[in-house]
Amino acid sequence: MKIRLTCLRFFAVLIIFNCHYTFCHVDATQVSDGPNQSAILLIGDHQGLDETDVQNAALLVAEELRAQGIAVSDPVHEVPTSAPVYRVVLRRSGEKILFHLSQEDATGTTLIERELLLADIEDIAPSTPRLVLALVHQEPVIFPTSFFDVGGALGTIDSSSNEDFFSIAIVGIGWSIDKLSYSVDMAGRFSGQNTTRFNSMSVGGRYYFRKRNRSVYVGGGLGVMHTEYRVTSGALFWEYTTDYEEKLGMGVYGVLGIEFLRSAHNRLTLDLRVDRPFFKLSHRDVMPITLGITFSTSRLFNRLGSCLLF
Repeated sequence: MKIRLTCLRFFAVLIIFNCHYTFCHVDATQVSDGPNQSAILLIGDHQGLDETDVQNAALLVAEELRAQGIAVSDPVHEVPTSAPVYRVVLRRSGEKILFHLSQEDATGTTLIERELLLADIEDIAPSTPRLVLALVHQEPVIFPTSFFDVGGALGTIDSSSNEDFFSIAIVGIGWSIDKLSYSVDMAGRFSGQNTTRFNSMSVGGRYYFRKRNRSVYVGGGLGVMHTEYRVTSGALFWEYTTDYEEKLGMGVYGVLGIEFLRSAHNRLTLDLRVDRPFFKLSHRDVMPITLGITFSTSRLFNRLGSCLLF
């Protein structure tokens, strides 16, 4: 019970700290370095691409700019007069697509520009928010982004026997700081199987093999792990413990997985994870092996930050 309360307090502090940082950072950028608030959204060069796809990409850009408080026109192909412009350019680069967004003043001078190299046209929709945010806040496209992670898993907790394989239920919550090539993770996991319980609070990281919306990754880290073994007898209201043992100590974990929608605000991860405590119970060797699914969102921190500060 103590370790569970410690985990919850730890994550509460992390969320409050990150909310304060995220809100203040974005607000200061918008006030001091905010771009022109009235502009034309211009569709630039898009040779070799379907007109409908380009129009859809430009509409997504317009929607994201307006969400940032920037008034832009509907997408047009020509600028009738000198005016501030946001220009969307899509070009083929081999089998990939270059997604380019720039802000220009009334004289046609480029003030700031950002771009992403996408695997195919379908990656435009999830990539647009990251590209627009990078341009508006004058940050690199591959900037660190904080995500709130929640997920579940099924597997085995007892490495010495396969009798109850896939009978363990795991709930995990965490926080990750992400870039396209790697991620730093902090997470807590709570699980149970028949007579055995396993809890952990870990810090680690993941390395992604591709800087794209879908990528395979490997990872691992170090954690504080708690195991408990309890045997009870009796009826529903008359149960009593006949055997009990628990240990708390350090351990490591390794993970192999695939993550989807890596340029979007919301993501989905599938993984295979192995936790290895540095200790053993006298009754059994506890080493959870689990197949898990995790949902991650970066929008929660902005919303929580607004609630905490106002």
